[in-house]
Amino acid sequence: MERTISSEKVGAKIVEWYSCLISKSYEQAILLKNEVKQLISSIDPNDKLTAYYSLVDFKYNILVSRYNKNKCSQKIDPFDEITKIDDMLKYLYYFVSGQYEFTQERYLSAVKMFRKAERLLEYVNDEAEEAEFYQYNGLVYYRLNQYLVASSYIEQAKLIFDRLQYKEPSINCQIVLAGIHQELKNTEKGEKILKEALGQAIDIPIVYAQVLRTLGLNKQAQQKYAEAEIYFKQALEYPEHKDTIFGVKNKLQFSQRPF
Repeated sequence: MERTISSEKVGAKIVEWYSCLISKSYEQAILLKNEVKQLISSIDPNDKLTAYYSLVDFKYNILVSRYNKNKCSQKIDPFDEITKIDDMLKYLYYFVSGQYEFTQERYLSAVKMFRKAERLLEYVNDEAEEAEFYQYNGLVYYRLNQYLVASSYIEQAKLIFDRLQYKEPSINCQIVLAGIHQELKNTEKGEKILKEALGQAIDIPIVYAQVLRTLGLNKQAQQKYAEAEIYFKQALEYPEHKDTIFGVKNKLQFSQRPF
């Protein structure tokens, strides 16, 4: 390939790739990764572009790990002179580092990274990015059993995702909100949210199956084990779900059920 492609064009393509990761457009993200990889190899990128590409590639691998049985095993390389990187890249570095810590279930470390990122959030001129930041903060506080804080972040994220018509991220927010209601012993409210989400996710198999699984967990919390098993089995009928870490957990539910 001739070296006639500008770094600006490559940067714009990385931005497009990154947007697909936020919207969870998995198939399109795969295509753009290959395209970006070819473009980046056809130019002499500057340090900023290289750093941006590395961070987005790392985020891509976090997304991919969601669709298989393994956690993201890649490690993010720290920037030795991070203070010399522009503020947007510093934000992205801390945010992606926090996402990695979250996938490794090191939730307090994730919170520390997210707090550093939050100080730089004003430099992010992208509503979708802002929404994902709120979403991940909600997820980590949910894992830390701080449900009111988690709910506040998730509701902010969902509001923006709905405005942008980012369907899958919005439904994922509903799943978390339902989980929060379940933890607060308001299983009926949680079930209502999940059934609404089920209708919205009909054309996204992996998300539809995840909602079914969460409905099963809701029924399990109510000690309605027969109904829970029905939902778990329905979720496992979807190959997109069966081969993920959540599918493995679903199978584990059967081996541990008290009926």
